[in-house]
Amino acid sequence: MASVFENFQPLAAIATTPTGAQILQPLCQTTGATLWVPNSLSTLEQVAVYKGSLKDHIASLWPNHRALVFCLAAGAAVRLIAPLLTDKSSDPAVVVVDQGGGFVISLCSGHQGGADQLTRLIASQLDSTPILTGAAADLGLPGVDVLGIPFGWYRGKGDWTRVSAVVARGEIVQVIQEAGSTLWQAHLRDGHPFYFGFSEDSATSESESISPKARIWISATHQQFSPESDLPNVQWYPRVLWVGIGCERGTSKQLIEMAIRQTCEGYGLSENAIAGIATIDLKADEVGILQLCQERHWPLHTFPAEVLRSVTVPNPSDVVAAEVGTPSVAEAAALCGARGLKVSKLFAKRGLLAKVSKFKVSKLFAKRGQKATL
Repeated sequence: MASVFENFQPLAAIATTPTGAQILQPLCQTTGATLWVPNSLSTLEQVAVYKGSLKDHIASLWPNHRALVFCLAAGAAVRLIAPLLTDKSSDPAVVVVDQGGGFVISLCSGHQGGADQLTRLIASQLDSTPILTGAAADLGLPGVDVLGIPFGWYRGKGDWTRVSAVVARGEIVQVIQEAGSTLWQAHLRDGHPFYFGFSEDSATSESESISPKARIWISATHQQFSPESDLPNVQWYPRVLWVGIGCERGTSKQLIEMAIRQTCEGYGLSENAIAGIATIDLKADEVGILQLCQERHWPLHTFPAEVLRSVTVPNPSDVVAAEVGTPSVAEAAALCGARGLKVSKLFAKRGLLAKVSKFKVSKLFAKRGQKATL
């Protein structure tokens, strides 16, 4: 299976004619997708035969697949999936290949489901023309609701539909980016509607010529927007926070989780921005830490005592040094994990220390529409 299709697994392909099956078979071999056909095509090789009606079969595939690829008329595909559509954030990507194999159409979940990207990949595989009808694609702009996905950012709350509509109309969108890669800015086309370099407070004092109609906030902190503002807002959380943990043997997952939560809440940080956990290598088998990392899908980075001992920290402890060979575990591990201090104080309770540190990032605010750089 080609690695470029991994994000769309499990993927199912559906053909109802010999020609359609012939078009999709090479694609299925490349992607590892199952090619479903009616009983009348059961003699074909490397196919799976669905029983009953195609409508019922699509309904059975829908909740268990990330993408469906049809080779039949677009209208027929629309009628098949219409009763199944619930929400664009959870519906699978739906792509249609025409019976001639010349065109590949992104039919459903173009942004969040990745159908636009899948359409381009399939079109490249089949040497066909991709058809994308989303407004952002037509304008050569990134989809607001998928902007952070390539960077592994967490999509927070917000009025995504209204902000996307503002982008589609080409109206000014205020972008406040405090963390995360700015690579996406370097690829914006000339005349894009995004405006960088002014804060929420300054938005109302700017001249009408640059008055924003929507706001995108990219930060590791929870943002409280003014209730008096009617601007639609959305937020992305780049995963830039590293949590250093020092704890007694046998500390529970619940207590570690509480320490992290209270530390983040105390400094207005979002747990959605956590990149991973860092600690001393003696804790590589600490059950509570391992359980939490597995549950939250956080990587665990451990460092030997001699590495942690070489890190200058604001709160060294002779007691800790005597016990594990380094005067700091939580602080030093957080700094080793992220190489830049974000929180200056510790959460401390019953032998547990939690420290949050942040990746060093370049100055991200630019003036008058100038793009920030990595």
